[in-house]
Amino acid sequence: MRKITVLLMFLFSLTLTAQNVLQYNLSVGDSFTIHQEAIQHITQDIDGTIQEIDNKLSGMMSFEVIKSEKESITFEMNFTNLKMLMSSPTLGELSNVDSSSDDTEDIMSLMFKGILNIPVTIVMSKNGKITSVTGGDKLIESMFKAADITQPEIIEASKGALEKQFGSDALSSSFEQMTYLFPTGKVKVGDTWKNNYEGDMSTTNMWTLTDYDANTYKLSGTAEANMSSIDEAVIMTLTGNQSTTVIGNSKTGLFTEIVVTGENTGNTLYSAQEITIPTTIKSTITYKITQ
Repeated sequence: MRKITVLLMFLFSLTLTAQNVLQYNLSVGDSFTIHQEAIQHITQDIDGTIQEIDNKLSGMMSFEVIKSEKESITFEMNFTNLKMLMSSPTLGELSNVDSSSDDTEDIMSLMFKGILNIPVTIVMSKNGKITSVTGGDKLIESMFKAADITQPEIIEASKGALEKQFGSDALSSSFEQMTYLFPTGKVKVGDTWKNNYEGDMSTTNMWTLTDYDANTYKLSGTAEANMSSIDEAVIMTLTGNQSTTVIGNSKTGLFTEIVVTGENTGNTLYSAQEITIPTTIKSTITYKITQ
C-alpha cells in the first residue's frame, strides 16, 4: 500500500511540473481565418473642452500554410474584408469606410476594396516571431488602382501614410502582436517569459502560462506600452499599460481568442498650429480564429 501511495504522489508531482513546448505546429495546406476587431476611445482636452472620438476597425484575413520547415512556417495571407467607423458623441458619424460598399464615389471604401485578395507572404518562426513580410507594396499599388488614382503628386503625398498601415514593415509589426506569444524553451504552468513588440505601438511583454492540457493552453500577459505616431502634421506620443488573455489550441499552437485591453496617455502635437493637446486612448482589440 505504501508503494502505491508513493507512486501516486510521484505521478502527481510529474503532472504539476510537466514541461510543455509552446509552438506552432502546422502543415502545408492548413488554412484558417482571423477576425480582428479594434475599438478605441480617444479623449482630448482642448483648452478645458473635452473632445471624444470613437474608432472601430474590423477586418477578416485568410491564411494558408504554403511551406512548413523545422524552424519556420510560411503563410499566404489575404485580406477578405475591412471596415472602419469613426464617430463622436457630439459630432456624430465622421467617417464610415467599408470594403464591401458599392458606392463608386466613396474613394476610401474603393481603396479598402483594393487590398482584398492581394496575396501577402509571411514567414514566421515556430514561436511566432515574424521574420519577413513581402507584398505590402502590392497592396498599396492596388489601393491606388482601385480608386483610379493616377496623379503622381497625389500618390506621392499619400503613399507614406498608407505604408504606415499597409507597408510590409507595418504589417510585420501588426501580425506579430497576434502571433508572437511563445518562449523559446519548455515551460510549465506558472512559468513566465518576456518578449517585445516593435512599431508605432512598442511594448515590453511579460507572459504567464496559466493553464495547459492536451487540447488547450491559456496565457495571460501584461505590458508597458509606448505609442508613437509621427508625420509632418501630427506627432502623438503616449505611454501606458495593456493586459492580454489568450486561449489557444495546444496541438496547433493557434489561438482561438486573444483579447487585449490598454490605456495610454500623453500628448498630441499639431505642428502647423504649434498646439499640444493632452490625449488619452483606451482600447480593446479582439482576435478570433475560425477554421
